Amino acid sequence: MSVRGVGILLLGAAGVGKSMVALSLMRNGHRLIADDLVEIFPGPEGQVFGRGVEEEVRIEVRGLGIYHAGSIFPDGAARSSPIDLVVELDTYDPPRDLGRTRPETGELRLLDRNLLKVRVPVPDGADASLLVEIVARLFEQKGAIVP
Repeated sequence: MSVRGVGILLLGAAGVGKSMVALSLMRNGHRLIADDLVEIFPGPEGQVFGRGVEEEVRIEVRGLGIYHAGSIFPDGAARSSPIDLVVELDTYDPPRDLGRTRPETGELRLLDRNLLKVRVPVPDGADASLLVEIVARLFEQKGAIVP
C-alpha cells in the first residue's frame, strides 16, 4: 500500500483483514500495490521497493471474488512503491495489549536493509484501516511511530 505517500508492507495472518484494510484505504484515496503476492526489489539508491507480480493489480474481495483493483477504485492502484514501513496487523490480545501505551516495534530485514516494523493490534469492531492510516501519518511526520 501507498498511504499518504508512505510505502507500507502490510503483513498479518490469513483472515486478519488485510484485504479489507486495503479496500478501505483505497476508498479513502490511497493506493494498493499488490494483494497477497509482492515482489520485492532494490531501488536505484538501495531503497526497498515492492510491486505486484501481475501487470494489473488485483484484490480479493472475500465472498465476492477477485477483481482488478482499478475496476473498483479507478485511482486506487499503483504499479510499484518504495517500502518505507512494515505494519503487522494482529488480533487484539487483552493480556498482551490491555493498558499498553507505547507501540510495539521492531525491524524486518529486506534486501540488506532494516525496515521499521510496527505491530497493530486490532480490537473487534475497530477500523483497522484508520489505525494503519494513523501509523502512516506518524511515520510521515516523525519518521518513527512514537506518541
